Amino acid sequence: MHTPIAGRTPLLALACAAVVALAACAPATGLQSDGSVVVRAERAGAGWEASVPPAFVARTLVITRPWARAVDVPRGFVPPPGTCRVWRADRAPALQRPFEPCPFGTPDLPAGSYLIRG
Repeated sequence: MHTPIAGRTPLLALACAAVVALAACAPATGLQSDGSVVVRAERAGAGWEASVPPAFVARTLVITRPWARAVDVPRGFVPPPGTCRVWRADRAPALQRPFEPCPFGTPDLPAGSYLIRG
């Protein structure tokens, strides 16, 4: 005997809610096999913000965000603790703005850019 689809709707909705809740609890930072660090960016005005744990500032950084290609920040370009850098994915690493003291709150970021907090 088959259960009608309508009878499964509450169970399906509960399963979907559980998957979404578990995805939200996924770690924001991870270490890849090549030694690079993956950090999930959060929305910050027109741009995105990512924080790097102090133990990982000397590594290559991979910034991820929903529905977008990951952004790689090479070793040596990740800001040291206490400083920040606005990173533009459309610019070469050597053309990025220098490290700066971190702003308080959420600064006005160029659309699509990333504020990386060291």
